[in-house]
Amino acid sequence: MPLKKIFFFFCLLIFSLTSKAQTAEEVISKYIMFIGGEGKLKIVNTIVTSGKYNYGGMEFPFTSYSKSPNLYKYVVGSNEKHFAQAYNGNEGWKIDEFKNEKNKTLLTGKSAYEMANEADVELESPFIDFQKKGHHAVLEGKDSVEGKECFKVRFTRNNSDTETYFFRTDDFELVEKQAVSKNEELDKSLLDTFYSDYEIVNGIKIPFKMVSKVNDQTILTVTIEKVQFNVPISNNDFNP
Repeated sequence: MPLKKIFFFFCLLIFSLTSKAQTAEEVISKYIMFIGGEGKLKIVNTIVTSGKYNYGGMEFPFTSYSKSPNLYKYVVGSNEKHFAQAYNGNEGWKIDEFKNEKNKTLLTGKSAYEMANEADVELESPFIDFQKKGHHAVLEGKDSVEGKECFKVRFTRNNSDTETYFFRTDDFELVEKQAVSKNEELDKSLLDTFYSDYEIVNGIKIPFKMVSKVNDQTILTVTIEKVQFNVPISNNDFNP
């Protein structure tokens, strides 16, 4: 074979190897396959998750509820007091008995649902059909997270909120999300959430541990103990 053809095929081979998973769409698609595949994810109508929150060294039990298409509620309780926040698809509410609040505070507009994103209680991954939903993703190359090589994907939602996700290059496991915090107490600090301890529930991989940090200081550790899919939940449970 002529030298020029050998060189051409060599370059073609190198290009094919280096271009593997070199678009955000490919990385996201392979992540969805990693967690179980779009088919399994789309038949989930409700999720009930329970476990422990460790906030500043104090541990509280929590339960979160998600229902298709965009309803959510989570409750954190201790010593007969609780914090709760919910969204019913149109309006939201919250109450913090730890701050001696007696009545629910109604939430509207963006503030009614944006905390769902930070609390990771959305039922459907934002990556499912993300382009049809008006979201946008850009692959920003590779980076290292805790010694693991990762693809770095900048994800802009249809409401202009921007997050950066890190997926392992070997198996496309999501290991970190980086975004500006919606929590007023954190004053718009950059929040790093790390995902680990993946377990399979009904064929779907779920991270059973999430650690949120600001400037390398751990703010919140969430440890999941139980996940249930397609448990009947009344829409009234999400109403104010």
